[in-house]
Amino acid sequence: MSAIGKKGYVKTNIFFTTYDESVAAEIIDKIKSNYKVLEIVRSSVLNEIYFMSLEGNLSNEVEELLKDKVLWYKIDILEFK
Repeated sequence: MSAIGKKGYVKTNIFFTTYDESVAAEIIDKIKSNYKVLEIVRSSVLNEIYFMSLEGNLSNEVEELLKDKVLWYKIDILEFK
């Protein structure tokens, strides 16, 4: 049974923007190879916006992957209490 949504469960949501598809692919591949990915979505309205959801609190690790590579990013940590 999945722990998603149960007390104590933590996930990291990432939003980022880049015009370079190869940069986005590189970031997504690195994240997929190192962390448990719950969801990946590329905006159908603005192709430059990406969303990823990961299991665990990974804000510091993910921020290192994103900074200086993308135009904008936002990292949200969701903890179920």
